[in-house]
Amino acid sequence: MMFPTARFEGCFPELFGFVLLDATGLDDVGAGSPVGRNLLQLFSTSEQGDQVVRDGIAIPAQDIDPGFYTVLVRHAQSPSPWQDPKVASAGWVLHVRSGELLLCGLGYLTKWTPDHPRHRRISVPPGWYEVEVRGRLLDPDDPDDAAYEFVLSGPTGTRPTFHADLNHGLNLIDND
Repeated sequence: MMFPTARFEGCFPELFGFVLLDATGLDDVGAGSPVGRNLLQLFSTSEQGDQVVRDGIAIPAQDIDPGFYTVLVRHAQSPSPWQDPKVASAGWVLHVRSGELLLCGLGYLTKWTPDHPRHRRISVPPGWYEVEVRGRLLDPDDPDDAAYEFVLSGPTGTRPTFHADLNHGLNLIDND
């Protein structure tokens, strides 16, 4: 079941990255509500961060230079407006429970507020997805003209196999 491509202009990667997640999944992480907590510290200083990613709760796109980017969230059957990504990271899994995904900079995890007005919202059918993250310089002479896309395959009723590289950076400038 496909969904419309979501295109967002002027996305800034707070703390050098983006995260795509279903906020409902965060409710199952740790004790108590995640609202107001520093989830970035929790996830980056404990095994819990890797587990959140492996469990399909969140997909981090890391090592992204500061700047304003175009970000797409699209179904794999929808055509990409760009060919030949400069960087790609496949094998991520995402479990959509609520039918709504949030896209935000990693910095928003330092004091988690699921209804923050700067979160970008995407309607996606519930289920399991396999995800590839791609990055591309749109103008090779202008590093500020770049884009990232989260490409979702699914949904299915069964969890795909996670095989992403948790340490794979998506820097477009230094990744040759």
